[in-house]
Amino acid sequence: MRHIPVLVGVFLLFGGFPTFAADLVLSGSTTVQSRILQPLAADIKAATGLDVVVEGIGSGNGLKRLAAGEVPAAIVSSPLEGILTPLGLPTDGTYQLHVLAEDEIVPIVNAGNTVSELSWPQLRDLYSGVIRNWKDVGGPDRKVQVVTSHPESATREVVWDLVMGKKIDYARSAKIVYATRKEMVLVAEDAGAIGAVSAGFVQAYADEAKRDGDAIEIKVVRSDKIARPLAIVTKGAPSPEVTRLIDFLRSDAARGKFK
Repeated sequence: MRHIPVLVGVFLLFGGFPTFAADLVLSGSTTVQSRILQPLAADIKAATGLDVVVEGIGSGNGLKRLAAGEVPAAIVSSPLEGILTPLGLPTDGTYQLHVLAEDEIVPIVNAGNTVSELSWPQLRDLYSGVIRNWKDVGGPDRKVQVVTSHPESATREVVWDLVMGKKIDYARSAKIVYATRKEMVLVAEDAGAIGAVSAGFVQAYADEAKRDGDAIEIKVVRSDKIARPLAIVTKGAPSPEVTRLIDFLRSDAARGKFK
């Protein structure tokens, strides 16, 4: 049974529009924001000379801003077609995906839950509300509480696509959150909860907890791998500034610092 200590705190998002000058404004995935762009902000400035401001508003909303010509690039944490199609955007190559890394999404449950492994069909039935009690998958006699990110979240979209087969939606009783940290906190607080988050977030918060000593516990449940790209998206060819950013983030110097 693997218990993961997680720091409790506020997850900062740069919501809305920036009110100060920046060389490059990117909108979209909070995963790419907190896993790559925020930790490497100083390195990006040193290597490219760019001041980058990130609006963490979800992959779908970032693509909407890109489509409207409001930002030069979006950041996403999902296969491109899976988010273009629901937005009614063309999949003919107009939007180009520049992959920076691969990210794994992991199912998480309360630390006290005795379930340690779930198949994709079991996860599908848990997330959709078909399975309503943990005893039906070998766990405790306790009601299942689904916790999931908001509809514009790429994490939710990837799980719905890969695990749930795009056929059934999340349970109506699911608690909707707008920050990954909040999802992890709710799962830690509710003995019947289940969620799905980036494995990188789990490790990052575990590292923070070791430093700060203010931790909660969740458990990562084993399952078949659920993977997705972390990427920058441009409409047509990237601008010179975005190209400089992509080239640096793909360099060995940058990749070694990804969380």
